[in-house]
Amino acid sequence: MNIKSLLLGSAAALLAVSGARAADAVVVAEPEPMEYVRICDVYGAGFYYIPGTETCLKVGGLVRYEIGFDDNDDGWKKETRARINLDARSETEYGTFRRFIEVEWRNDGGATTFDVDGNQTGYVPDDSTTKIRYAFFELGGLMVGRNDTLFDGDLGGEFDAGGGDFINQIRYTFDAGNGIAVSLGLEEEDRDFDYVPLITGKVSVSQGWGSVDLFAGYDDRFEEFALKGIARIKATDALTVELLATYESGATWFGLSDFYEGYEWSVGGYLKYQVNDKLRVGFGGQYFADAHAGFFPTLTTVSTGFDDWSIGAVIDYTIVENLNAKLALNYDDGDSFEAAGEDGSFNGFLRLDASF
Repeated sequence: MNIKSLLLGSAAALLAVSGARAADAVVVAEPEPMEYVRICDVYGAGFYYIPGTETCLKVGGLVRYEIGFDDNDDGWKKETRARINLDARSETEYGTFRRFIEVEWRNDGGATTFDVDGNQTGYVPDDSTTKIRYAFFELGGLMVGRNDTLFDGDLGGEFDAGGGDFINQIRYTFDAGNGIAVSLGLEEEDRDFDYVPLITGKVSVSQGWGSVDLFAGYDDRFEEFALKGIARIKATDALTVELLATYESGATWFGLSDFYEGYEWSVGGYLKYQVNDKLRVGFGGQYFADAHAGFFPTLTTVSTGFDDWSIGAVIDYTIVENLNAKLALNYDDGDSFEAAGEDGSFNGFLRLDASF
C-alpha cells in the first residue's frame, strides 16, 4: 500500500465517522428572549410598563397611625389605616387613558359601652372596616366612577369645612389652556332615589401667583344650591395665603356640617409658611353663619340661626422621605355648643403617615 492510498483511505474513514456523529449531534435551542420590567417615565416617578403591554402602572399606598383627642370626650381616640392604590395609564388617539383604584382598611380599636347613666356595660372588641375610596377611569377630559365630588375643596388646615365627599359620578373637564379649566359633573348621592342627579360645576384658574377655584352645586331633592370660592395666593416663595367663602340657599348634599346640614354662609382664611424643606406651619380660622338643616318629611329647610366658629394651627414635618408627621390643634365654639349645654371644644390629633 503506497502513501497515496493510505491518505485517501484515512480521509474516507474520517468523513464517515464525522457524518455519523453529525447525525447524532445535540442541537441547543436559542434561549427565549426575556422581557425585563421597564421604567416608564412618561407620567412621572414610580411607573413601570406592565410586561407585554404599553400600559404604565404605579403601585402606591399609605400606613397611618393617629391619636386624636377632644376635651368633651373621655379619653384618647386612636386609629390605624392602610391604603393601597393602583394607577394605570396609557396613550390613545383620544388622549391619556387612566384607571385608578384605592382601597382603605380602617381600625379604631376596641370600645367600652355605657348605659344612659354612664355605667360601663361591656366591651366591644376592635373591628376593621373596608371601603373603596376611589375607583374611576379617565379618557381625555372624561372621568367616570367613584371620586371626590367636583364640589370638593377647602382650606389647608384641619379646622375648616368645605362640603362634599366621595360620590359616584360622570364628569367632563375642558382644558382651555393657560391654566384655565372648566368642569361639569353629574353625581348620584342616593341609590334608586330619582332620575335627577346632583349637578356640579367648577371653574379653575392657576397661574404663577396662585390659583382661584369657583364651585357650584344644585340639589334637586330640596331644590337648593350651594356656591363656593377658594383662592390660594403665593405672597412669597415661603408664604401662601388661602381664602374661602361659601353660600348655601338651603339644605343640600354639599352641607358644611354634614349631608343636608350646613350654614347659609361662611368665610375663612389660612396662612401656610414653609420654614424649610422639612417643616411647614399654618394657622387660620373659619366663621359659620345661620345654621340650617333639611327636614325630610316636607323636604323643607329649617333654620336655627346658630352662628359658630373654629380656629386651628397645624405643624407638618417630614421625618424622613415618605414618613410625615402632622400635629393639629383646634378650638370650636359658638351657638351650637351653647344650645347643647357644652363649652367650646379643644380638639386635635397627632398623625404619622408612612407612604410608598
